[in-house]
Amino acid sequence: MANSYGTFENSRPSSSKLLFNAALRMAAVFLLSTILLGSILWLALPTLDESDRPTLHIPKSFDDLKALNGLLSKYRNIYPYRIVICYVITYLFLQAFSLPGSMYLSILGGAVWGVPRALPLACTCVATGASLCYLISAAFGPALLTVPKWKRRLDKWSHKLASQKENIISFLIVLRIAPLPPHWVINVICPHVGIGLVPFWISTWLGVFGVTVIHTTIGRGLDEMTSADDFHLISWRNLFMLSAVVVGVLIPVGLRYYFKREIASVADVEDAPVEELLLEDGDRPKTDSEDEESDEDDDVILEAGPAIVLK
Repeated sequence: MANSYGTFENSRPSSSKLLFNAALRMAAVFLLSTILLGSILWLALPTLDESDRPTLHIPKSFDDLKALNGLLSKYRNIYPYRIVICYVITYLFLQAFSLPGSMYLSILGGAVWGVPRALPLACTCVATGASLCYLISAAFGPALLTVPKWKRRLDKWSHKLASQKENIISFLIVLRIAPLPPHWVINVICPHVGIGLVPFWISTWLGVFGVTVIHTTIGRGLDEMTSADDFHLISWRNLFMLSAVVVGVLIPVGLRYYFKREIASVADVEDAPVEELLLEDGDRPKTDSEDEESDEDDDVILEAGPAIVLK
């Protein structure tokens, strides 16, 4: 419908156009991030021997991991801070764009620095990198809401998270521990269903803690391993460890639920009228004559002394 100036109203861009613009901007962000990653690595990386250069890439197999571990072990004592910077920036890049290789980096961290140092470092990298993915989705993800299929999915997740609003951090931690859905789905969905950045970061850090313990512990014995079969990612020990983390997460939820019921019952008593508290079911207010009789009975009881209990 044309207005008085000859233009048309309700000329909002189509869904396909919004998706194309978002994809174009996303590609630009990925390109700029890749250039930034390359620049930082170029500045921070120590001077390598020509024979070591082919080894320097994101590990995709056990052999790559072993070779990279040998390379970092060779330079970590000479350039300790540079190695940490390269490790962190690479980890953040992989997490921000949900690229594979994070597990190998956690194992590598355990091999290079040991579990006490690698564990908090890897958890912080995962949580911060996932937060970058969160921000990217918050910036370019609204275009997906124009697609009915994605809109229905987000609405379903929104209702599910709304039902867990009081236990949202515990709920997100359990989602991180569970194999489904994939973690990148959680990173992409959370900014669009009302999850704040701070609880998202905390839940991510705590949620990946158990798995990162396993990965860094495996990395501690990487030098003695001969094949990928020595990883033992699936074992009873690891299963019990993750189960203990889940139980530890759910205990505060159970306590909160129990005390919520107790507080609610106390609140109901406090809110009840005084007449309902004084009168039992079926009772009615006493008349003046009944009050006098009860007073006389009380006097008799007091004069009679203590009652005798017959066994």
